[in-house]
This record gives sequence, structure tokens and C-alpha cells, in this order.
Amino acid sequence: MAAATLAQHLGLTEAIGKVVSQIAKCPKCCSFWTALTALWMEDCSLPLAVGLSLLVAYLSFYWGLVLIVLQKWYNRLWEKIK
Repeated sequence: MAAATLAQHLGLTEAIGKVVSQIAKCPKCCSFWTALTALWMEDCSLPLAVGLSLLVAYLSFYWGLVLIVLQKWYNRLWEKIK
């Protein structure tokens, strides 16, 4: 209880909230930290976990590009139907 009160008083909880909010806004960052956390919880070695997390973050960028292309195709098809 004392540690939580002290953290709140010093603004630590607010700072942590800002960092987490920034990570959640970025798809690459979110993918990296989610993969790193999951691999760490599964007892993966640290260098392998970091490498795989970087790969996942890199692939998430291209997955976003695929979704953008699919959205453009959908919009074209929708305009043809209308």
C-alpha cells in the first residue's frame, strides 16, 4: 500500500500510462513488445526472443501494407456496386 501511494504521489503511474499509451498507438511497437512478452513468458532465451520480436515487428509493417491494399480494392468494388 505504501509503495503504491508513493508511486502515485511521485507521478510514476502517470508516466507508465503515457509510455504504454504510446506503445499501443504504434503497430510495430505493439507487435514487438507483445511478442517479446509472450516469448519471455514461455522461457525463450533472451537473444532469440528479441530477434523473433524484431522479425514480428518487421512483418507487422508489411501486414499493414497488405491491409491498405485490400481496403483500396474493397473501396473500388463498393463504388462499382453503388
